[in-house]
Amino acid sequence: MKIEAKDLQSALIEASKNLECSVMDLEYEILQQAKSGFLGFGRKNTIIEVNVKKKFKKNFKKDFSPSKHFEKIENKFEEKLSKKNFKNETKINEETKTEPKISFNKEKYLAKNDEIFDSFYKEDKEEKNTQDILDEIRSGLERLLKNSWFEIELVELRMYSEDCVFIKLDGKDAALMIGKEAHRYKAISYLLHNWINLKYNLLVRLEIAQFLQNQIQNMQFYLQNVIEKIKIHGRGQTKALDGVLIKIALEELRKEFPNKYVGIKQIGEQRIVVINDFFKKDE
Repeated sequence: MKIEAKDLQSALIEASKNLECSVMDLEYEILQQAKSGFLGFGRKNTIIEVNVKKKFKKNFKKDFSPSKHFEKIENKFEEKLSKKNFKNETKINEETKTEPKISFNKEKYLAKNDEIFDSFYKEDKEEKNTQDILDEIRSGLERLLKNSWFEIELVELRMYSEDCVFIKLDGKDAALMIGKEAHRYKAISYLLHNWINLKYNLLVRLEIAQFLQNQIQNMQFYLQNVIEKIKIHGRGQTKALDGVLIKIALEELRKEFPNKYVGIKQIGEQRIVVINDFFKKDE
């Protein structure tokens, strides 16, 4: 039987369910090793050829195919009745009534993640320290940039906060990598987020040349009027923002108004940042 799953442990558990036996009673051959791929590409599942162990098969047939054994017991019982005379017939019948019934219930096995199984195969789930994570991200970024057409390199890589990593790229083709209306910047940010957040559960703050810093300064200048109106009226909202701009506006306004509700509101295909009092959030 062939089984395909994300890893060896999952494949063996699935096989034990299908064959209705314990994981320890399986023998298997790995046809394909699982691979995580790079940035989600080239990922492969584990494929195994699995069977029940021969010794277990014999016991299985003996324990769970009782038809012949039952026939022998029935024949012996009939011979015993024929040899007894009529005087003892009543006594025999009474004995057979109280004689325990022979049951041949098929034993069902449930796959369990027991300690024995976990001890012989489990992935290392120990938390990696920050430096190991940064080293892995650095290695992946350098390979990615090496295979790109842009003259760009990794300038800085550090933890921006406990749950966010800061990445700075720069080079001759920095402007090309940002692209018109920052379309390449958004695409690269999205790609890095899907890789780093999925694997390390970290957010990504991407800087290419001075693009992010310039966006922050422009947004701070725009938000001055918004902040003044909010202080007067107690509530307000931004214009429609997109991509990195809405993130910057959200961060700046939450710093300015820590005691107010500051969130993103979707209006059709556009998104704005709204600010009001918590108890007036739904108004």
